[in-house]
Amino acid sequence: MLKLVDVHLRELGFKDIDTIDNPLAALTMCRRKSYGLILSDWRMKPMDGLALLKALRADERSAGVPFVMITAEIERENVVLAKAAGVDGYIAKPFDHAQLRAKLQSIMPPGTIL
Repeated sequence: MLKLVDVHLRELGFKDIDTIDNPLAALTMCRRKSYGLILSDWRMKPMDGLALLKALRADERSAGVPFVMITAEIERENVVLAKAAGVDGYIAKPFDHAQLRAKLQSIMPPGTIL
């Protein structure tokens, strides 16, 4: 899934992409480097995507970075929790290039997405 998302993002014009498969490492990277977009799965260990989102929103360096949850978790309760925590977008698995493009166009500044 990480490789697929990486390929889609490059096709959409993103160049500097870090692919991280550990949410704690992702949190550390977000504290060291500025990002323009964060995509995260919901189900991860040792921290889930919701906990990662909350941690990033609590940090002034990443509080305003667009955050998209990519997940099979489409239960209404989870969507409500993610929205309350400040998620900018939600993409349900499985998804395709067009769906990712449309979601990112809806949350990113105009001209960002090819």
